[in-house]
Amino acid sequence: MKRTASLFLITLFMLCSASVMAQYSSVTFLGGANMATTDMKFVTGETDVEDSYKALYGMNIGALYEYVLNKDKSQEFAVEGGLLFETKGFHKKLEASENKTTLYFVDVPLYVKYLHRFRSRNKFYVGAGPFVGMGLFGNADYSNDSESLKFGNDPIEHDYKRLDYGVSGKVGFLFLNGFNMCASYDYGLVDIKPNEIQEAKTRVLRLSLGYTLRLND
Repeated sequence: MKRTASLFLITLFMLCSASVMAQYSSVTFLGGANMATTDMKFVTGETDVEDSYKALYGMNIGALYEYVLNKDKSQEFAVEGGLLFETKGFHKKLEASENKTTLYFVDVPLYVKYLHRFRSRNKFYVGAGPFVGMGLFGNADYSNDSESLKFGNDPIEHDYKRLDYGVSGKVGFLFLNGFNMCASYDYGLVDIKPNEIQEAKTRVLRLSLGYTLRLND
């Protein structure tokens, strides 16, 4: 838990430091749909079981703050970060059983972005950077039952580790009226299973729509 809190504080410090250098800023409120998968590995080499883990559809909602560091007539370079509440997990389907595991996380992404400004002042952008996530709660829904999941590092008491981190990329389009549409993909780098017989790494494809409020331009 202390490690997770430390990474969150470091990320937020980086965002605050970027604001000092910013010439222009904006905030985007967004929400949308997630397609989450989990890269599962077993020490027993059960590839048939691994192949049964499919995509889980969920949601995302949050706010992102952008600082433009350099700007001219046709292009901008910016740093963007914020908070996202979203779902991760997987859908496991076998012939005789079914399991939907939904994990709720708060993620802090940090993107370095390039934006191309058209003559219409609409903007196309791409970005990449790290993310840090904290697991809040979760549940597993089986064919005839359900259970709440516990986060922590104890392999006996807990189902998943609380800390998740990795790299993220995004692409989107910002219209002059503030309408913002984007797609992003998170590639988790850390094993979020506390036991030693199973490895799980998150993968999230995110489609979001939002509104960008320019604080100055």
